[in-house]
Amino acid sequence: MRLLRDWLRRKWSHPLSQGLELDSAEALGVHRQIIRSNPLLQARYVFVYEFFRSLDRELAGLKRPALEIGSGAGFLKTYIPDVVTSDVVAAEGIDRVEDACALSFGDASLRAVYALGVLHHIPEPERFLKEIERVLVTGGRCVLDEPSSTAFGYFMNRHFHHEHTDRRAATWVISAGGRLTAANMALPYIIFRRDRGRFEELFPRLKICRILYHDFLRYVLSGGLSFRPFVPSWCFGAVNGLERLAAPLMRWFGQEMIVVLEKV
Repeated sequence: MRLLRDWLRRKWSHPLSQGLELDSAEALGVHRQIIRSNPLLQARYVFVYEFFRSLDRELAGLKRPALEIGSGAGFLKTYIPDVVTSDVVAAEGIDRVEDACALSFGDASLRAVYALGVLHHIPEPERFLKEIERVLVTGGRCVLDEPSSTAFGYFMNRHFHHEHTDRRAATWVISAGGRLTAANMALPYIIFRRDRGRFEELFPRLKICRILYHDFLRYVLSGGLSFRPFVPSWCFGAVNGLERLAAPLMRWFGQEMIVVLEKV
């Protein structure tokens, strides 16, 4: 596996990602270029953002703003125009610089918090979840799109992704690092599945309403943010069709999961 992984990194890395400092503000602009030039990768974002939007419409009665954490190179404002975008670095498209573990928003001041691929980078997730519990109004939601650690997803992340992945980690704490270099891709599985009882004990006001598994091969074949697409552009439609056909099997094969938390 290591030989194959190293070969892929040498031969298939995206030209824009080579030598890129992942924790820098510059990386946001580069990643934005990669996303915009890759329709298959965009389709993954669109799937998640449309789900976020459908849930946000249900919160219309809560007269509070919505916040996106770790907005990075994303484009959630296209789907939820009034969302406040944030990240730990200032960059184009970022409304506010925010620390996810020490948000500047007041108690019960937000209707929703959205995040795509953020939780597994947060070194102290308990602090983050306490902040979510604090800033959400009752009935508000936190919606997180994260790696799933299904059997297939864990295998792929463990052997082919550059980020650290270990679902046997004894604690929720991640070793110190930067915005993207600190990671445990299995952390969402650990918190919301393996240690669900502990989560419910620590955060009784954050109810896990739903876990939706998605993306079997789409993200992998798109090349993500690090590689060139592994399939030609004329195959993109077929890959998206395969995702729809594989929907009943996503609990075992989906590489990502959307976790919906509601403050009760």
